[in-house]
Amino acid sequence: MSNEITVYEGAPAPLTVSEIRGQVNLIQEIMREVMHKDEHYGVIPGTGTKPSLLKAGAEKLILTFRLVPDIEETVLELPHSHREYRVKVRLSSQNGIFLGAGVGSCTTMEGKYRFRTGPVELTDIPVPKEYWNLRKSEPAKARELIGNHIPKKTDTGQWLLATASEKVEHDNPADYYNTCLKMAKKRALVDACLTVTAASDIFTQDIEDMPEVIPQPQEQPKTPKPDPANHEDSKKRQADWNKKNADKLNAKSSCLKCGEVRADLIDGFCPKCKED
Repeated sequence: MSNEITVYEGAPAPLTVSEIRGQVNLIQEIMREVMHKDEHYGVIPGTGTKPSLLKAGAEKLILTFRLVPDIEETVLELPHSHREYRVKVRLSSQNGIFLGAGVGSCTTMEGKYRFRTGPVELTDIPVPKEYWNLRKSEPAKARELIGNHIPKKTDTGQWLLATASEKVEHDNPADYYNTCLKMAKKRALVDACLTVTAASDIFTQDIEDMPEVIPQPQEQPKTPKPDPANHEDSKKRQADWNKKNADKLNAKSSCLKCGEVRADLIDGFCPKCKED
């Protein structure tokens, strides 16, 4: 049996091992020297260690290999004014040789477009300090601290716990037509880029719209500096407020002073802070 590769007339010759290795090395070098994490690619917590290629990263690879995209879109009308956009991106070389394609879709029936948050009711309980310390490193524990509440910034800049009602259906899907079209194009573009550049061993996809899919961390509030002239008066007001709300805050098991989560709080304070 012959090991020779048959090359059909008019077809380009297969890439050699060194050429393939060179392309992989080039992609890795672009990733290392040009791309920036969370801008061109991002590692999503809980999805392994392989980075997800973002739209900006796909565009960099398309520029690197001088690829020419051709976009085809299809619109499907759904009940109640909803729509689905299906996009196919074909990538060709600059001399017109077709190299591969990718597909992507997006619909206003997706949860983040179909529903919106219902009315929010503020409580008078500040967001525990420990929540901000844990929200990135241990999000599950941070969520446990505030229970069914959500952090909400008031008009005065104070962060309080709030109770959100159930999500309600958006009454005008047309508000998201353009967003969904762009999202479908983005998904198809990334898919096509990974296919044509054979970069799926370096990047993954399906979470390429990370900012829209993955909830972003809330802005950490800045601790106001006390006014020396009113420092004692402020301490007294804070102590009165702490005593008044101790029962509510004890339920969250977070010390009002140091923010440590404990089960033995006394009037809202851990034993050490209570002694101080």
